[in-house]
Amino acid sequence: MKCGKLTESIYNRSVRKIIKSNGAGLRTDCAVLTGSATCNGILSGQALAFGTDKRTAARAYLAAVNHVIACCANYAALGLFETSAHMTLMIPERVREVKVRMMMETAALQAEETGISIQSCNVQVLPAVTQTVASCVISAGLEKHLDETVVPIKEKTLADADIVMTKWLGLEGTAIMAAESYNKLCARYPSDIVDTAMDFYRYLSIAPEAATAVKSGADYLLALREGGIFGGLWQLAAENGVGLVADLKHIPVRQETIEVCEYFDLNPYELLAGGSLLIVTANGGEMVRALEKAGVPAAVIGRTTQGNDRVICHGEETRYLEPANGDAIFQYYAQVETSCNECLCTRVSK
Repeated sequence: MKCGKLTESIYNRSVRKIIKSNGAGLRTDCAVLTGSATCNGILSGQALAFGTDKRTAARAYLAAVNHVIACCANYAALGLFETSAHMTLMIPERVREVKVRMMMETAALQAEETGISIQSCNVQVLPAVTQTVASCVISAGLEKHLDETVVPIKEKTLADADIVMTKWLGLEGTAIMAAESYNKLCARYPSDIVDTAMDFYRYLSIAPEAATAVKSGADYLLALREGGIFGGLWQLAAENGVGLVADLKHIPVRQETIEVCEYFDLNPYELLAGGSLLIVTANGGEMVRALEKAGVPAAVIGRTTQGNDRVICHGEETRYLEPANGDAIFQYYAQVETSCNECLCTRVSK
């Protein structure tokens, strides 16, 4: 199997069918349990990140927070209380203590800025791990409604609504590659381009645009990440039982992402997209104006449709969107590993 999330078909037959759950939360990054009148709801979200840079743990933390924010909005929850984050880090044997300290300092700083404290952190050094793997689980109680009812679940997203995307595609993946292959990229591109790409980490929180979207009447929010914008569009349609039409020309992308992806021959539309948000709303133009007024760039990239067809347009050409099959970031790491092995073999032969 390819690296990344399991494909939808494999997950359904080898996970969902085996667990035989009622489906609450399966294949989602966040879920709400609403069981009785005495408990207004428990929300839980989780995310993983891996890599060699000092922001690995912080990326897992932020991704989990983003999923919780979107989930809270989709369930029409009023707010959260007693929120806490719990992390697990699996560290390769070669990693030095100073690197672990830097990762935790970065994660702690992010938690301080976000306001959700890290209550526990399990760190283990494992022989089979080649890169640091960080996992973050966020748990929270949901504030009670005035009528003391459980949290209402919003209706499924309707067809014939606009799809708005915030910021730009591939932000997280671009930042990772710029940080981990800085010298290689600087050998081809001006250093200011690579520095800007590496600084995309500052865009990874969706909190500002999510707040604006909810106030502006968003029907559905999806925090983008694995599988890039293509993976997000597929998930949006699958979760809501709708089709969609999206226009490649309207999907916002930064030139830095284009340059980095060109260097490693990657598809930017399938690149790790943490930091961007998909919003389904009745009036995309008004939503874009509200977001831009709040300082968040956004664009209408398509519409939901009746049926199950998921169509991508590029000028006069159209094609069907395929299920997400991994993420371009794994292709990047495969190239890096191959390059390192070739360098090692060359040194040994000499």
